[in-house]
Amino acid sequence: MSPFLYRPVPIPSPLPITVIQVACGNSHSLALTKGGQVFSWGLNSHGQLGLGKGVPLQPTPALVRSLTGVPVTQVAAGGTHTLALTLPGLVYCCGANRAGQLGLNRVDEKGTTALYLSSYATCIKS
Repeated sequence: MSPFLYRPVPIPSPLPITVIQVACGNSHSLALTKGGQVFSWGLNSHGQLGLGKGVPLQPTPALVRSLTGVPVTQVAAGGTHTLALTLPGLVYCCGANRAGQLGLNRVDEKGTTALYLSSYATCIKS
């Protein structure tokens, strides 16, 4: 069976929630709910899902718990990184930073994220 889908299919949702925005990277996707929750799924090779480094692949949408309680208003995905914009204008980021794409004023060759305050795969405030 091919790992690619050639026609649209519904994404299973863990809850009956309203999604207001989606974003897609190379091999990961994000959904922002009306309530400001962020869900991610797909490949987590550089921590781009924000679910922790122990999750190499997330086949269905999973809540990004590190953003719980954060008033997220918009999400964006690059090839292997994720950004979340909050109501007060703060940006949270996770994923690869080899080319400085997380905006941290430095690069990380191994795809780690900001300031090493937690595991490389957890979204953190910049």
